[in-house]
Amino acid sequence: MKSKIKYSIIFILLTFLFVSCEDYLEKYPLNNPSDATFLSNQTELEMAVTGCYNAMWTSVQGMPFHLVFDQISDIGWDRNGSALQAIGRGSADSRNSDIVSLWTNLYKGIAKCNYVLANMERGVDNIPTDVYAQSKAEVRFLRAFYYHYLAELFGGVPLVTQPLTLSEANITRSSKADVVDFILTELDECANDLPQENDPLAGRATKGAAWAIMSRVALYNEKWDTAISSAQKVMALEGTEYELSSNYMDLFQYAGQESKEIILSVQFLKGEHMHSMFRFFGTRNAKGHTNKKPSYQAADSWECTDGLQIDESPLFDPQHPYENRDPRLGYTFSLSGSIFLGFQYETHGDSLYCWDYNQNPPKRIANLEATHAYATFTGIGWRKYADNLDKDAVNDSELNTIVIRYAEVLLNYAEAKISSGSIDQSVLDAINKIRQRPSVEMPPLTTTNAEELKYAVRRERKYELSCEGLRLFDIKRWGIAENVMNLPVLGRMKKSYPSIAPIVDEYGTSYYDNIPIAQQGESADFKMRIVEIRSFDKNRDYLWPIPYIEMDTNPEMVQNPGYGE
Repeated sequence: MKSKIKYSIIFILLTFLFVSCEDYLEKYPLNNPSDATFLSNQTELEMAVTGCYNAMWTSVQGMPFHLVFDQISDIGWDRNGSALQAIGRGSADSRNSDIVSLWTNLYKGIAKCNYVLANMERGVDNIPTDVYAQSKAEVRFLRAFYYHYLAELFGGVPLVTQPLTLSEANITRSSKADVVDFILTELDECANDLPQENDPLAGRATKGAAWAIMSRVALYNEKWDTAISSAQKVMALEGTEYELSSNYMDLFQYAGQESKEIILSVQFLKGEHMHSMFRFFGTRNAKGHTNKKPSYQAADSWECTDGLQIDESPLFDPQHPYENRDPRLGYTFSLSGSIFLGFQYETHGDSLYCWDYNQNPPKRIANLEATHAYATFTGIGWRKYADNLDKDAVNDSELNTIVIRYAEVLLNYAEAKISSGSIDQSVLDAINKIRQRPSVEMPPLTTTNAEELKYAVRRERKYELSCEGLRLFDIKRWGIAENVMNLPVLGRMKKSYPSIAPIVDEYGTSYYDNIPIAQQGESADFKMRIVEIRSFDKNRDYLWPIPYIEMDTNPEMVQNPGYGE
């Protein structure tokens, strides 16, 4: 129905206006902003720019949206029988509530940006030039950022750059190439007027944030030269504005929120904006639900400390699979035999009791990780963003979540250089800075073979960036989603570990063809457990469906292939 309001396209002015005046009154409200004058002074402009950041707090199933995508990739799973689980399982359609919600909220953010950009000239004579220029640049950055996610998830989308009336709302999709070009141009131009100083606790756009996101967008779309040059601009600020944290784990805890590795993060504050990451990732013993969790086989990817894959390294012991491994494995996952959130973490079926180290002295308690019907399922959990400081308010975390950090920029640079055929020492330096940071200290890469480096940097992204919302985009752009997303999500043997290592390919993906897997009705005590069977249609699932409401109300909209509309 054309008469329906397209909330995802049309910006409702009440977002910025606190009260409206009646049509027959020609004078403006005395105490509140008027549509005719709003944005005419610095206070109103700053308020409006802040409002443009609101879409950054968009959540999907209670998770900050930019982090959720790993849960529907080959390394994660959503236990809830939710719309999110349906996406990961390969059964989502255009009515999927999480797809509809994300589309809607991103376009709401874009609409706010368009409103500000279209009307901020009202204050050009009343607002300091530098404030005006920076405000405009921030809004352009945010609009480009929101379009980045739309383009990667849906492909070509309506490219709306100004406020629309209802009669103008039936617009066609622009090509993905045109949307990407728009994003890159906006980021490049807005960087000129953004501040250079990196304040990790500000949560605002900076030059470095624009260049960093630009490097990501260009990499995702095989614009190698742009990815390289954008990353180099950030790298030129290393030592002043950006640096790798010496403590990898602290980056995802309250202790590391001020790290100069963080280029842009979403800021949370109790009573205002909060998230439930502790509940999603925390263990049953710690009052969490562990309903967002990694697949068991995800942990097979991380190398042994000699730099070899587990099916090649003499250091790998199948009965103690987490020993002698890349330290980032233990920083990313909660693993059996570790201490997590103050409790002994053990998922072996016979471990009926565990230690509670939150008590003084420590006490033995019933181990819910081994006995609770809705415990880990896969045998491991996520560790990032679960901080014990949130243990008494599991749904009210104010731990900031990272949108992009310096390590990703270095990997963007390295991958773009390798892909463009311009391998030099700077490629190895970029990767090895990450591998050899204090708290990680993995062996450096030394090869200059293009094929070996191609896979090395792709594995490194998995080691370094898992649980940060990037994996789904990586497996899609590399064209391997049709392989890895057709593998089942596995859980651990309840009372043992496999006697041999799985087969690990060049991407770090493990295959259990040589290891027993329990079929329906069989005991999983000494066989791997099938947690979920997935399906990925290569002719459909590289893109999400355009939401049904857009298809129903806009006759110009064309659905993505395979969704039957």
